[in-house]
Formats: sequence, C-alpha cells, structure tokens
Amino acid sequence: MDEEQLNPNAILASLGFERPRSSERVSGGRDTAIFRVELGGELHALRVFRPGEDVVARREAQVMRAAGEGGVPVPRVCAEGRWRDRAALLLSWCPGRPMAEELAARPWRAWPLGVLFGRCQAAIHGSPSPEALRAAGRAWIDWAGPGEEALAARLRGTAPREDPLVHLDYHPLNVMTDGERVTGVLDWTNARAGDPRADHARTLTILRLDSGTAGPLALAALRAFEAGWRSGYRRIAGRPSDMAPYYAWAGAVMLRDRGPRPDRPGGMTARELGRVRAWTERWKKRAERGG
Repeated sequence: MDEEQLNPNAILASLGFERPRSSERVSGGRDTAIFRVELGGELHALRVFRPGEDVVARREAQVMRAAGEGGVPVPRVCAEGRWRDRAALLLSWCPGRPMAEELAARPWRAWPLGVLFGRCQAAIHGSPSPEALRAAGRAWIDWAGPGEEALAARLRGTAPREDPLVHLDYHPLNVMTDGERVTGVLDWTNARAGDPRADHARTLTILRLDSGTAGPLALAALRAFEAGWRSGYRRIAGRPSDMAPYYAWAGAVMLRDRGPRPDRPGGMTARELGRVRAWTERWKKRAERGG
C-alpha cells in the first residue's frame, strides 16, 4: 500500500481506540510514518512501520520500556498492534521540539543544551539492556560491513562491554527538549546491547560529519554544543578510552548508512562521503598504531 493511503483512523481502530479528535501526519520518521493524534484530550504519536517489520516494532517497544525503567525520558508505549501488513505503536507525545531545532533557534544556549544532551546519553548507558537485545551479543560490530574484518578484530580486542543499553542513532534530531530538560529520546530502532564507546563514537561522527551545509555561525554553535555534550557525559560516565577503533567503526557505519542506496534516496553527496572516508581511514591508522 502506498504511504499516502495510510489511514490513521483505521489504524487506531485496529488498536482498540475510537476516532481521534484530530490527526496530522508529521515529519521526522525516516523508516516509519508518524501521525500526531489527539485521544481523550491528550496528544499521542502513532508510529506505523513498513510491511514486515513486526519484530522491529516489538523490539523497539521493549527497548523503550527498559529505558524508561532506567530513568531515561522516553515515550510511553500506550498500545501495540497491527493494521493489515503493518505493525503500529501508539506512544505518548513528547513535549518540546528536537534538540536540533532548539539549538538553531537559541544558539547562545549551545553549551547548556549540549550538557543536557550528554547527561541523557550517559543515563542511557547506565541502563541495563533487555534480554532480547543481549541475546544478539556483539552483532553491532558487524555494522561496519564486509571487508572490515581487521577493524572488527581490533574492536573485539578492546574488551567491549555487552550489557549496557546503547541507542546508536543518538543525535539532536532524535532528542526532544523544552529548552530546560530533555523530554524524550526517540527512534530506538538501532538500539542494541553493546559498548557505550560505540554509541559515543557514532554521536560524535554524526555531529562532525553530518551537519549538512551549515554556515559559520551554525557550525560555531554546533561545536559549542559538542563541547557541552562531552562535558555533560563525562560528569556522569567518565572519559571514554581507547576510542580510535570506535571512531573508525562509526565512520564505516556512516558510509554504509548514508552512502548511495537504491532503497533509500537522499544520501550524502560525493564530497560529504569523501570527508567520511578520510575520517574513517585516519582513525583506522591511529587504531593500528594503538593511538
């Protein structure tokens, strides 16, 4: 079925809810369709997954429940179900706006926003992952793709942790804020049980290499935000160590994730991919030297 034919009223009915007072398609879901719906005087997010992603939806719901029990601000899972060939989740609506929008609107608050961002990521890493994720072991290492066996061996040589919860897509578009606190962490599709250094490296790589065509002032705000993120994270979790292979891994993952793919248009430009390749090779060399 075409994405434009998704009917939120019918989907909600399949979950056991009456017709919403209002419903509106909103942006933000790369792999899911998202609707803002009002039910019983409260706003909710209705996430509709692509056909055949029942396991993905069920696992994401489990992860959000585990993160919430660990004190991480996440949407509350209000209902799970299926409509035709699609899984659907009804979630509580997180107030505020994405951290990226808050940073763009109030760049003078880049440092404190970054501190909030870092403290929240440290809280995620302090949460135990659900058993469903731990069963996968170190599968996250293989995200670097074929041909990266040497890098995978170096990562395994760092004695990576296997129990903590890691988001693996933690960036300012997936974190909601009201300007004073983090109100919700979204999009747990990539979450795994793994080493926090992988999540930390992936966040830094996104901040450094996936900022688009930001101007000088926006880049300055982003660098201040990054510094605040590092500070906020270290206050709780300490300074990550032996990061070179993790930065190389994050670069390799970005090349796979944001490079040209027939099933996902809108990847990086050739120039942007060149920057990612240079980053990845630089950190591989440092990992080889033990730097």
